[in-house]
Amino acid sequence: MGKLFYGTQTGTTEGVAEVIQKNLSTLVSEIKCIQFAKKEELEACDFLVLGGSTWGDGELTDDWLDFFPQMDQISFAGKKVALFSLGDQTGYSYNFVSAMRILYNKVIELGGEVVACRVSKEGFEFDHSESIVDGHFVGLVVDEVNEPELTEQRVQVWAQEVLRAVGNTAVAV
Repeated sequence: MGKLFYGTQTGTTEGVAEVIQKNLSTLVSEIKCIQFAKKEELEACDFLVLGGSTWGDGELTDDWLDFFPQMDQISFAGKKVALFSLGDQTGYSYNFVSAMRILYNKVIELGGEVVACRVSKEGFEFDHSESIVDGHFVGLVVDEVNEPELTEQRVQVWAQEVLRAVGNTAVAV
């Protein structure tokens, strides 16, 4: 089993993390704010879900920034990692979900494999995002500010991609 670690400034991300866990119940045994995580917890997992919201000008939340130096002490070799991000495509159109790219780059740098990382931009209206690679988002994207009614469906579609990527095709709802 894997674990989900999230960062949050306002608490909104925790609710999305719970929806993700519900949809990945065969893979995710626990969700935890990164503020309370120990690097050993990440090291012990072969599968991780990492995410949070984008803050300021495309930055990680404060709790992720505090934990981030510990990431360099974790080997991600052999780990499959799925990423998610919350953003506001209207209010922060220029750096929409850009913080997810910071996590993506770090996981790749440390030898991890990012799965379910070709998420369509369709349905979103924004000016720029650092989290676009080869025309796709590098993980799940939700907008709880402008489109909260679409979150459940977006999570379900992405969760099926995650399940396929880790070789677990069981419906986890």
